[in-house]
Amino acid sequence: RSPRHSADMARQASVREEVAAALRAKDAGRLLPLCRQLDANFAVNINQLNQSIAHHVTYLSDGLRCFEALIKKLGPDCLTCTNERGNTPVHLAALCRDVSWMELIHRSLGSDCFHQPGRFQRTAIHFAAVNEATNSCLKWLVNECGTDCLSVRDQDGDTPVHLAAWKQGADSMQFFKSVLGSDCFHQPGYLQRTAIHCAAENEATNSCLKWLVNECGTDCLSVRDQQENTPVHLAAWKQGADSMQFFKSVLGSDCFHQPGLLQQTAIHWAALNGTNSCLKWLVNECGTDCLSVRDQDGDTPVHLAAWKQGADSMQFFKSVLGSDCFHQPGYLQRTAIHQAAINEKTNSCLKWLVNECGTDCLSVRDQEGDTPVHLAAWKQGADSMQFFKSVLGSDCFHQPGYLQRTAIHWAAMNEKTNSCLKWLISELGPACLLEKDSNGATPAHLAAQHHDLDSLRLIADSLGLAPFDLLDSGGESVADYTERNSQHGARIREWIAEQRRQQPDGEERRLGQAMSGLQLQSEETPSASARPSLDPAFSSWHFLLDGDGNKQLLGVGGFGKVYKAFTDKRQTVAVKIVRLEGASSARLVDEAIEKENAEISVLKAIRHPNIVQFLKSERIKKGKLCIFTELISGHSLSELMQLQRRPFDEAAVRDFSKQICTALNFLHSRSPVTLHRDIKCSNIMLTNEGLIKLIDFGLAKEVFATMRSTKTECGTTYFKAPELYNEDGRIVYSPKSDVWAFGCSVFEMLEMQPPNWQLEWYRIPLRIQRHDMPQLPAGTSALLRDFYGRCVKREPRRRAATAELLEHEFLQ
Repeated sequence: RSPRHSADMARQASVREEVAAALRAKDAGRLLPLCRQLDANFAVNINQLNQSIAHHVTYLSDGLRCFEALIKKLGPDCLTCTNERGNTPVHLAALCRDVSWMELIHRSLGSDCFHQPGRFQRTAIHFAAVNEATNSCLKWLVNECGTDCLSVRDQDGDTPVHLAAWKQGADSMQFFKSVLGSDCFHQPGYLQRTAIHCAAENEATNSCLKWLVNECGTDCLSVRDQQENTPVHLAAWKQGADSMQFFKSVLGSDCFHQPGLLQQTAIHWAALNGTNSCLKWLVNECGTDCLSVRDQDGDTPVHLAAWKQGADSMQFFKSVLGSDCFHQPGYLQRTAIHQAAINEKTNSCLKWLVNECGTDCLSVRDQEGDTPVHLAAWKQGADSMQFFKSVLGSDCFHQPGYLQRTAIHWAAMNEKTNSCLKWLISELGPACLLEKDSNGATPAHLAAQHHDLDSLRLIADSLGLAPFDLLDSGGESVADYTERNSQHGARIREWIAEQRRQQPDGEERRLGQAMSGLQLQSEETPSASARPSLDPAFSSWHFLLDGDGNKQLLGVGGFGKVYKAFTDKRQTVAVKIVRLEGASSARLVDEAIEKENAEISVLKAIRHPNIVQFLKSERIKKGKLCIFTELISGHSLSELMQLQRRPFDEAAVRDFSKQICTALNFLHSRSPVTLHRDIKCSNIMLTNEGLIKLIDFGLAKEVFATMRSTKTECGTTYFKAPELYNEDGRIVYSPKSDVWAFGCSVFEMLEMQPPNWQLEWYRIPLRIQRHDMPQLPAGTSALLRDFYGRCVKREPRRRAATAELLEHEFLQ
């Protein structure tokens, strides 16, 4: 490179540093001359937002001249780049700034840019509707783009009318009426909510709500959204006492007693409100009996306020109910003290309740065996731990709860802060990091899954790398647990590897053993007698052929075909072949396969009589992924029903269900939790000896998601839980989604078809979100109907866990 070129690069690097400094300081005057020197609209990371300079400038209230300078220097294309969230500077200007910015953008790009979708498929008009500073952008855009732009729906189904009702004032509603008429206020959007529902969630003002009720009539307050809530419930949750007074004036007091989602009344919703003005007003209006009403989960407003509000609400409850209300059990047999311990906003409730009720309340265990000490370690900070020490002493931190986890384990799962973990290590000594729960996991394992690198450094500073050598009951190390840490896992793994490279041989291990008094030896390694009968370390294999010379096909599924194979270890195994053709991106396929291999590394460690043994996976030529498992002699439950041309009787369903629940409970009790993700009769094998085996485990879902195909959704959709069809498109599986699929499989065993089989697959999501699941066939026992019903509750928190199902009378 020439000296002149090097000088230019150095000058640009200096300009970039100055631009970043000016943006951090929000100094538009300092930024303006720098914008005139830029050669590119480069990305800058400000407050953890990595986006272009043009994006950042939209956050400056006096940044219009800088914005104009960028357009002149770099061209209008600088306004069309997207940030990590898919938004352009045009979207952000509509969100944050006034009409003068819209006019500048229009002169530079024309009107088309205002129709381009960004995050959540929202256009600039949608963003202008959530501009809390002014509605001038919204009005200008409607006049420029035409009123049709107000009918465009975002990804959630909301129009700018819904969004403005949520974030702006009555003036915007008056404007909509003038250009669209009043019908637009009744159109349903997200969760079937109208503009009136959205106005009830407007935390800044209730002027929209009042205007809309006066315009549309009081009947609009009785309209229920998809979750059965009316605007009365939502306003009790998000607004103040003035809205309640307004409702009383137009509807009377009865509206406050109407149940909504989870059978919660307006009083329950007011107990979830960040301020308690609604709650106090409603109790004074409706009487104290309303505080004893339980929702569907068994919680009263007292429990909910302990979870979401402060000590002032507790003082109010005492004044109207006395202190006994704080000891009443609710969801999971938790009292108000337990709920106050998971209050992430403040620990003032918890401290007040302990001072009021006495320290014995901190020893009360919930249904899962946890005390408020465990729960506060999970959800609060070091100040709560210091408080517990002052009233109980340090022994309370060693008491085991759910899965034999102590407060140290729970602090290691606290995703809000690691201050509890730091405090507990300082208080109890570093050896507490080596205490094991019932799954053999230490706090070091759990911190690797839930925390950032700072906590892992803390552990290494306390004990060296010794804790990272410990294995849980499934043979997984701390590094293995980082695979479940999507946000920080990769960085933690890199750091652990780097530390190991720098570690003197044997020194750190001996240091950790000396400090902990524990031996890192054969108890962490499976004994010879426990070794699997199948050896996964084979290096070559071949398909087994039938009499016609064709590969022996065992089955065909949405993600591939399964064949018999023979390995160089002289073992017959099953191999699933997943074709990788049609991928939208080779990089995405590589990432998906990496995830699959990580999952299989977890599954390889599982040993359970009702779970297929996984061996290995490998990618072969011709674009194929191979997944190897033990070969099962038998048939799937789906095949058996087809072969006998009839469903199973109740005795068979009982036997199969007990084995399936036992396997799922084993998986869900592991740490980290292991999920199946694809329970259905075609993935449940019955061996020739009558033993149930779960197969498939939703493997290849990550890979197949990268293909240009939706055909695999058709079958599995009938077994997917309602919560898997969420608004942002992400699919987040949980133990409760496995339970739902199991319930659907129980239905399938009795009907030979999944629930709602008569509907086309793409209609299923809306069906299960709005309607109860179909009943089992006539003649089914009451116990089995109840068992099935507990599996397919629409709300995950109401759905039974596998441990509960195993105790159900139907399986006894």
